[in-house]
Amino acid sequence: MEIPNLAEKLQGYLNSENKHRTNHSVKNLNEINMGWETELFTFESNFQDGEAQVCQDLVLRVFSGENASRKASKEFNLMKKLDEAGYPVPPVYHLETSGDIIGKPFIIMKRVMGKTLDASYQNETEEILQQGLSRLIRLFAELHSLDTSVFTEIPYLSTFQSIQAIIENYDKSKAQAPWMSPLLDWIKANKPNESQEYLSLCHMDYHGMNVMIDEQNQSYVIDWSSSMICDPRMDLAWTLLLYNTFGGSMFRAPMIETYENLGGKTGSLEFFEVVAATRRIDDFVNVTSGSGSAGLKPDALELMKAQKDHFIKVHDFLEERTGFRLSKLDELLASF
Repeated sequence: MEIPNLAEKLQGYLNSENKHRTNHSVKNLNEINMGWETELFTFESNFQDGEAQVCQDLVLRVFSGENASRKASKEFNLMKKLDEAGYPVPPVYHLETSGDIIGKPFIIMKRVMGKTLDASYQNETEEILQQGLSRLIRLFAELHSLDTSVFTEIPYLSTFQSIQAIIENYDKSKAQAPWMSPLLDWIKANKPNESQEYLSLCHMDYHGMNVMIDEQNQSYVIDWSSSMICDPRMDLAWTLLLYNTFGGSMFRAPMIETYENLGGKTGSLEFFEVVAATRRIDDFVNVTSGSGSAGLKPDALELMKAQKDHFIKVHDFLEERTGFRLSKLDELLASF
């Protein structure tokens, strides 16, 4: 998006949204390229509110893909409900789902002025690293302890009632990538036989880059577009996969220990880690096959190519856990 044109459209939109706030001026609009799913922009909004001149630091979060309007609606309404429940998220102010204003759906929220939790302990002492990881996992366990009934009315927030429902969700991958069949067969054959199912609100992309720390040392969890209600072990397994493949295996044991000490369930966790790796490969299949339903940014393929080593490590992890490799996946990664 061209910055001057975008700033002008945002300014017009904000002027039309609240008659008590007038003379909006959008300044210092900058794009932040942080992930595969959404485009992010930071900006200052200056406006007149009665007799007062107000300046707000805001974030514009723009959604892509066939389900962009649903993702925007889900994230906006979920963050509002989380804020009401006392869970630390940035306040959200505006939701636009039609795409008429800037060409895509978006939400506008408060910008947290500070740094990510990951950045707060990078290149620091072992003690500070452990404190940062403990803070990360405490927020995680707190999320999983929330009453799920509070969130059941959130539009487009999916619920997977069982492990079987999660497995069936990945069966669609066979149509685009038949070579994934051995992996899907392994998951079905190794599904834990459990009498009790666990359900929590799950973030599904939880890591220290998605936790902001403001100048008063307050935490805010961001990026809720992948969230769902499901087994919290799916959420934990995804986080462990990210830290294992981007950081190193040394993170796994202390993160699990902290989570268990806070009452988190970790039974059959190795199975869920394989399912998490399958999810990552499913992302890869959606992008490399050109699927528009993936809801990822137009440049997601280039971002994936830049993180080729991550996908290789995911595949190595799968081989370690399942005993086999997907030769077609090796071929595709070699072509990057």
